[in-house]
Formats: sequence, C-alpha cells, structure tokens
Amino acid sequence: MTTAWKFRDAPNTACYTTTDVLNGLPVKHVYHDYDGDWQFHGASDVTTVSSFQIACLEEMIKYNDLLTVLHDLPYGWRAEWNERARNWDRFKDNPFPSFAENGYYLEDAVWLSEYLTDIKPPPAEIRENLDIASHVKIVFRFAHEDSDRVDGQCERLWVEITAVDEQNGGYIGRIDNAPYHEAARCGDLVSFHSLHVADRYSEE
Repeated sequence: MTTAWKFRDAPNTACYTTTDVLNGLPVKHVYHDYDGDWQFHGASDVTTVSSFQIACLEEMIKYNDLLTVLHDLPYGWRAEWNERARNWDRFKDNPFPSFAENGYYLEDAVWLSEYLTDIKPPPAEIRENLDIASHVKIVFRFAHEDSDRVDGQCERLWVEITAVDEQNGGYIGRIDNAPYHEAARCGDLVSFHSLHVADRYSEE
C-alpha cells in the first residue's frame, strides 16, 4: 500500500542536495526556504560548487524515511537531526514574527487561500513589487505555530509598508488598525514576506 503524499510540494519538486547525500550519507540539515526551495545536507551544511546536486523531492523522501515528518516544515524554517532524541529539532530561520518571540505569527496567505474562499491574495507579480505607503492585509495568528486551530486565534489587520527589506526578500510595515489581541498594537512595526499578503488596498 502506497503511503499518502503529505508534502505540500509536488513529488517532482526539484531540491538542492549534495553528492555525498545522493551517495547515501544521512541527511542531518534540512532547509525550507521562503521561496519554497528545499535543501538537504549531510553532517555539514556547507556545499561547494563541485558537490552541488539537484534531485526531486520524491526521491529524497524515498531514500530517507525520516524526512517524511518534515512535510509541514514552514517556509523559512530549518530542521537539524537530533541523534539523541531520534527526532528533528526545528528552528525559525527568518526575520518574521514567531509566537515565541512576538506572541503571534503571520499566516501564509497563499496557503490559506486553498482552504478559505474569502482569502484571495493578489498575484505574485503584485505582491513582490509593492510600493512604500501601500496598505496590505495580513492574517495574524495569536497562537503557537503547531497548536490546534480554534476560533478567535486570527485577526486580519491592515499594515502600511514603510520599507522594502531587500536582504530578506520582504517588507517592513506598520500595523494600521487596533488589534483585539494584546500581543500586537496599532503602530507596531512588523517584518513580512510577500506570501503573507492576503489583500492589497486599492482605491479603484
């Protein structure tokens, strides 16, 4: 019986890895970049040009069963294999809010749009080229990233873009209305990615 495919990405998704991993070296470091790319490395996560390889996601999982549990590793996170615990330790690898640091995190609006009919993010071309002073709607979730979802955890807030964060491929903005949850306030600055943009205000 074939195990159901759990990854959000298609089985034929191209991934970055190394010659050593393809030759059987166990994967110890996994990165899920904010552009959606997967990286799989051995004991060292330093990759030289000569060891750089491309493989499809299905093949990586097929020969590394322990990678299956990382199907829900969020964009911008990394995982390291903990030999003692025989499990993966997960780490935020991005500048965007997390519940541990901020009391909330930002929902992937593109992902949400697959399940909620009233979430319709603008096309990527628009989301990735927003101007300073533009107003965008972002979904804030005031709960731990791995917690069960219940009503009342999320708020859709307008954020005014104050800067383009070219280093991290995102934006910096100021919350422009008053949140119900106390972890965030009107006027707070927040870093976000184009994937977090659920809507854009337009006077048209």
